[in-house]
Amino acid sequence: MKLPALLLSVTLAVSLGGAASSLSLKPLQVYSVPGADVERALELPGGQWLVSADNAVLVLGADLKVVRTMAALQGVVEHLALSPDGQRVAAMTGSQWAVWDLASGRVLGRGEGYGGIAFDAQGRVLLLDDGLLVRGDATGTGAFLPLDVDGEWYDFRLSPDGARAVVTDGVVVQLVNVEDGKVLSEGELSDDYSDLAVDFAPDGSVVVRTDVETAILRAGEDALFLDEEEALDPEGTVLFLGEGEFVYGGWGDAQRYSLKTGEALGRSFDWDAEGRVVSSADGKASLALGRGVALFDTRRWKESGRVNLPSANAWLGAFLPDGTAYAGVDGFRNLKTGAALNVGPVNDLYDFDAQRGVIWTLNGTTVRVTEGGRVRQIAALDEDAEYEDLVATPDGSVAVASGYYGFAVLNAKTGKVVRRVTEDNLNAMKIEDVHAAAPTPDGKGVLLIPHEGDLRRYDVATGKLTVAFKAPAGAELQGLQLSPGGTLAVTYLDSRDAVQVALVKPGATTAFKTVPLGGRVRSVRFSPDGKLLAVLTSELKTPLYVLDTATGAVLTRTGEFSTTSSLLAWSPNGQQLMVGAGTAGQPGSVTVFSVLR
Repeated sequence: MKLPALLLSVTLAVSLGGAASSLSLKPLQVYSVPGADVERALELPGGQWLVSADNAVLVLGADLKVVRTMAALQGVVEHLALSPDGQRVAAMTGSQWAVWDLASGRVLGRGEGYGGIAFDAQGRVLLLDDGLLVRGDATGTGAFLPLDVDGEWYDFRLSPDGARAVVTDGVVVQLVNVEDGKVLSEGELSDDYSDLAVDFAPDGSVVVRTDVETAILRAGEDALFLDEEEALDPEGTVLFLGEGEFVYGGWGDAQRYSLKTGEALGRSFDWDAEGRVVSSADGKASLALGRGVALFDTRRWKESGRVNLPSANAWLGAFLPDGTAYAGVDGFRNLKTGAALNVGPVNDLYDFDAQRGVIWTLNGTTVRVTEGGRVRQIAALDEDAEYEDLVATPDGSVAVASGYYGFAVLNAKTGKVVRRVTEDNLNAMKIEDVHAAAPTPDGKGVLLIPHEGDLRRYDVATGKLTVAFKAPAGAELQGLQLSPGGTLAVTYLDSRDAVQVALVKPGATTAFKTVPLGGRVRSVRFSPDGKLLAVLTSELKTPLYVLDTATGAVLTRTGEFSTTSSLLAWSPNGQQLMVGAGTAGQPGSVTVFSVLR
């Protein structure tokens, strides 16, 4: 599938809330770009597939083209279910769930929840509620009543026929009958886990995988744990393709195992799939997931025909000096034409920054700068600092690459490292580690957020360290950004864990204005003229703030985005503002606002 075919745009009118001001964001342009992560899939009749694509649920035809889109959720889909009669679809993120009519895509019910969603054998909705497994009606709009499944659980999975469930509280894992709560098999997990995969075998066995161990549950028997060296990663694939055995595959290798003993059978063999693989009930059709989807041949253990799907967000993005907008998931793409912008390799990109059309990229110890169509490599950095972040000056001429154990000042014109500060240098300055760093607009200084204490200014020429912002008592500094004129924006958690953004005038060490925010800050950006400050938070409702830099007044708040992204960028003339997410409940990956003053 060619990229331009996936680039769609739609103009929408928005009504903005917030305080009355001379600034407004209207209308907006929403673009769709490819690159969705597909983590879950279910077989549908007629060779179709039901898949999760970031925050959306898609119906794909046998040719893997999108037939229908259901996108009512904010956040990445973590659970996906299909009713036994095949007429309803349920999905859940980390905090929300929805039920749709499959034929029309119409939302039938929605709510808040965690830990999974499923349909029982009669097509009723199952959820977790304060540790209890509860059941509602077919759409989830009625009352939910507890099932007779003893315990306080925070995760569960249901068998395809809706009759049995695997429940866990992080220590105990049980296989139970849904209707009477009878415990069929039980085991005790050795450690807390961060990921869980459950696969129900045709013979009634269940393979349970966490990131530390693997167990096989079978009715009437205690849990059988595989040897530690045989623990199977939850991100890999379990397929039941033979009587009494299963295949585990991932990262290029596969192995057969006995369901009865948990022992490996035969030799390992090649496995060619980018992500997990899901099979149909009869095992005749298989789909490889990951970045998009592909058909998977279980005779050759090989995928083919990978197709990209529209994403709900974009992580990379920038405006060029002529105002052309570029954004994408795994590259910078012209939002109107789909043409790629060459910025060097992005397959192992740690961080990037774009200012005034100058794009800086950090790949491990390699820094590149793209300007005027040219990509130039800066001298290689050392590995000791563990560089992860990259911040440029407002004009893009100087950048600072930083990690916990050091930072480096880089010059775009000379292509050289101006100053490198090592862990030994930090120790001499009595700085334990660096949590964030940014160059001053003139490139002569570097502002540092240390492990604790005040924000510091490091003089590049002399190495002198001074206080740039006195942190309030009990505050935990988190991020910073500088305007072209030197106004400083510092985000922090106060002593009550409330999120704040402090505005500090040039030369001052205390804020002239502190603005409370309703969620964790994902990105902060000054407009090119320094008069406005855009702040993107993790709030579900109106997460995008625009502040007046001179007064700290909130000029407007808006947005209800499909998922969380840290991409926030101004056009060179300050008349457009890009957010790396679409609108909640609608297809889209990037939102470009028109800024009217």
